[in-house]
Amino acid sequence: MLKAVALIALLVSAATASAIHGASLVQKGIAPFDATTLGVVNPAHRCGGVGTPLQLRISNCEGRCQLVPGQIYNCEKDFMPSSAAPSLTLKIEICMSAGFCMVILETELPNSSVQPGFIYTAKYSIVPNDILSGQTVEFRAYISHTNNLLLEICVSAEIDIL
Repeated sequence: MLKAVALIALLVSAATASAIHGASLVQKGIAPFDATTLGVVNPAHRCGGVGTPLQLRISNCEGRCQLVPGQIYNCEKDFMPSSAAPSLTLKIEICMSAGFCMVILETELPNSSVQPGFIYTAKYSIVPNDILSGQTVEFRAYISHTNNLLLEICVSAEIDIL
């Protein structure tokens, strides 16, 4: 069981990507983001994996998200893993309408040991880049076992960048 929260301070950016400010994994019900309203992203689609995706939430978003460039958005992904893992890796990518995809974060989540039958929440923050203004992008979040690359969860959603 995961008992501690480890926060990774990251700042990743690219010419057409978003910045990621932090990532962590917690067992459901522990250490939510402070004073942030997280809305349920709908529709969010399963794009692979053997685990059970439960819900994707993004701050200041309900339904289809419309994000303002330069603003920080907190994200949470609830899931139930299919099997035990000593460590998980989080990967975030965005895909443009032309089919070009860019990985904006891929990091091992420290202290992210999981067991099947428990619900966990992956947490991270994104900042849309103004280069994407006026575009609809496909946002994809992947969670996999670090040791054998077993894909537990992939969830995707179309997001409008204002």
